[in-house]
Amino acid sequence: MHPPPADPWGSPIDPVSPPPLYSRGSVPVPPAVPPRPFREPTRELPTLPDPTRRAARVETPRALSWERVKNTQRRRLSDGWGFTAAGLLVAFCGWGLWAAAGRGSGQSSLPGLFFMLAVATIVFVVSRYLGFVVLEKLLGRDRPHARWTHFATGMFLAIAGVAYFMSSRWLVDGGDWIRTGLNWLSTHADR
Repeated sequence: MHPPPADPWGSPIDPVSPPPLYSRGSVPVPPAVPPRPFREPTRELPTLPDPTRRAARVETPRALSWERVKNTQRRRLSDGWGFTAAGLLVAFCGWGLWAAAGRGSGQSSLPGLFFMLAVATIVFVVSRYLGFVVLEKLLGRDRPHARWTHFATGMFLAIAGVAYFMSSRWLVDGGDWIRTGLNWLSTHADR
């Protein structure tokens, strides 16, 4: 048997000595300053009591980050804004389709949008005032949020958007076209 041919482009291999069996040991040195603990534990994670410390005082739970608003009244008022935003999106889409369908009429469609937004503002203010009268004055309870007010406003805006969509000219003309086609089919199917 012949040995394998040598690689003409490779580098010669130097023999490597094995590592020694025994060497000097080393001990890790602790840092001079102990690491600082976390500055602020989160309320989302459970906290476990430290068995080496005595419980000197009871800590009050801190507010979550999304609850940290300087003005509590503003936080209460904005809680539930997603309902209003969703209703506003539906209303704007419905109004936009209605406005696009009536482009050739020569009338501006912006007053319809402004009127819808003004009525939505009135719905928000009236439902907030009714919640104040019923919950705080009559029942003596605190109102922690404005979710129901935003829900009522969002529902109004969504219904207004669907009404705009249903009253657009191309939808009405399309319904008439389908009705005419169905009537034609029914008269010719009887023959």
